[in-house]
Amino acid sequence: MVNVNSLSDTRQIAPPVRSAGSALYTAIAISLIVAMAALGAAYGIRGWINSMAGEATPAELSASHIITIGAQRYVMPAALLADPIQHRDGFADRMDFTLALPLGAGGKLSEVAITIMPRGRTRTSAALLDSVYLHQFAPAQLSGVPGLVGKPLEPGAGTAGETVWYDPLHANPFVAKCMTPVAMTPGDRTCLRVLALTDRNTAIVTFDPAVLDNWRRFDAEIEAALAPLRK
Repeated sequence: MVNVNSLSDTRQIAPPVRSAGSALYTAIAISLIVAMAALGAAYGIRGWINSMAGEATPAELSASHIITIGAQRYVMPAALLADPIQHRDGFADRMDFTLALPLGAGGKLSEVAITIMPRGRTRTSAALLDSVYLHQFAPAQLSGVPGLVGKPLEPGAGTAGETVWYDPLHANPFVAKCMTPVAMTPGDRTCLRVLALTDRNTAIVTFDPAVLDNWRRFDAEIEAALAPLRK
């Protein structure tokens, strides 16, 4: 399993005063509600579903935060953020959260864990293919994911049991590295892909190996999930 090291204060709002500041607050609140509604409808966020079911949601989890990574601002529901330390507004060097995306078999929802970091803080999987993975490939070649080639890595440098799956036909290929745990259970996120986002940040995504079957839609689904979060 790939471990990605992770990164509140609740402000009491005084009774509204009819001013330019009040209008600005109202506009921001509306945009937050729209973003949360879009996420809830599209991806079945647990906190949203629970609240719709009538379960009480703690105030600190029902809030949203405007977090800036690189040059991009994100409106993040606190319930999505994996680390309570990240439950705050402002600039940050990373943001960790989990979404359920329709990347499973037959379009079923599958959880993916995402870490967003500024561009340049980590290399993409495609960049690692030529600079690192290519020099660690074992002679064997695996099949099983249509359109992808699977190359086990030599069991040196702690890479025993790891396989790199990549698209050999494109200059900027889909590349993901998967680990083989001792006991695989459904929902295990044992694959890792690092991709450059259109907002000039980088996403580190861990996911279930079954998602590889939908590799052609992978990046587009990640971008679509992030779109309503961008401000």
